[in-house]
Amino acid sequence: MLCATGARSLTGEDFPHLRNGTYVATVTSKEDELELDALPDVYTRTMVGEHLTRYQTTGHYFYLANGGNAVNFLHGASVGPFIFLVQAEILAAIRMLTRADLAPGLHEVSADDRAAIAATWLSYFNR
Repeated sequence: MLCATGARSLTGEDFPHLRNGTYVATVTSKEDELELDALPDVYTRTMVGEHLTRYQTTGHYFYLANGGNAVNFLHGASVGPFIFLVQAEILAAIRMLTRADLAPGLHEVSADDRAAIAATWLSYFNR
């Protein structure tokens, strides 16, 4: 189960309802996603890997990756200025949605828009 809402995904009451053997990971802060403090005290915690904890009680167990912290930053990754490429493409996609009469389905930002975004980014960050 990948929690990526930026809001409360799992409360203490939800954990006992996970299927046995479920792996829980987040890509936002554990404080936002998981209510670990409200997890019933009957669960024992066992480190089963460098970044994996098994939560177990009679008849139920699940795994929590990286202590509930974002797995996308597990190795100290830094987004840096590259995030601006993603944000610019999101803005280009919004422009597409507001200007075009798009048919239902999957759409992508055009190669021309991506090239313009990349050129702008390079001119600013590759000085």
